Amino acid sequence: MLRLFFVAGLCLLTAACGGRAALKPGQTAAPARKEEAAWPTAKDAGEPTMRRGRVLGSDPEGCTWLEGSATVVVSADMSLNQARAAAVEQARAAAVQDFLGVDVSSRFMDFEQEGLRGQAHLTESILRTTRNGRILKEKIVEEGYRDMPPVCRSCGYHVDLQACVLPRAADADKDFRVALNLSRNRLVSGDEATLTVSASRDCSIYLYDVYDLGRGDKTALIVPNQAVASKTLKAGQTWSYPDQDARARGVHLVAELPADDQVSAETIRLIATKAPLPAAVYDPSRGGYLGVLRRLHRLGIDWAEDAQAYTIYKK
Repeated sequence: MLRLFFVAGLCLLTAACGGRAALKPGQTAAPARKEEAAWPTAKDAGEPTMRRGRVLGSDPEGCTWLEGSATVVVSADMSLNQARAAAVEQARAAAVQDFLGVDVSSRFMDFEQEGLRGQAHLTESILRTTRNGRILKEKIVEEGYRDMPPVCRSCGYHVDLQACVLPRAADADKDFRVALNLSRNRLVSGDEATLTVSASRDCSIYLYDVYDLGRGDKTALIVPNQAVASKTLKAGQTWSYPDQDARARGVHLVAELPADDQVSAETIRLIATKAPLPAAVYDPSRGGYLGVLRRLHRLGIDWAEDAQAYTIYKK
């Protein structure tokens, strides 16, 4: 039987998921964290204790390099994956907020063992950012656990990153918007999920799963795929995936964890364009999700996007 799966947290199946290796190629061992008797409580986990940003200079592609630094509180049961993801998102916010003229004050992701709190505002930060500009390039300069005296040792996770940000063109269609929703933001390995997409303009849509957040932001293409070669929406239309036709062919969207992981913090990303894109543009195998955005920029294509964060836990 045909089996279609993605090397990502949500894998698309017609039969069963293939396993993922716990360590991806090129991934190094996690930096050690010192033992500590008194850890911050779960309610403080992921909260920034420091966040700052500055402008570095221009890039030949037209974006501006910015530097962002952030340290987030880490609780005793918070995994490296969760700590990295939370710190990276805070560092991104620090890098872009002054440059784009927005105050990214709420957390994009809340990667706690207890689940995702404040779901109504889950993607507020990323939406306020991407409606004003886009990150085309990014690199992590430094990361690791840090002491937070006098509270505890190694109970903070720090990230320094550099991001190249492109403000949205003044003549862009500001009324071109898309919305993405995930049926559940907290998933247990093996759970099925449904994506819902709507758009304000006629458009073609492309869905991606960005995983290993903070460890390279690896990207898997969800749609198009072998079951859905392309997807277009009419203005005002809402589409759920897998839809009835896909389910009739045995397609399911299922949460999957690497065998040795306890939790994974991930993001579904949606891109919409007014004209269909060739595979050479939307394929994330060259440069991941940011590579797709760079190609859209180089071709002068206007696009709309949305994002939905979620966490997968072990059974």
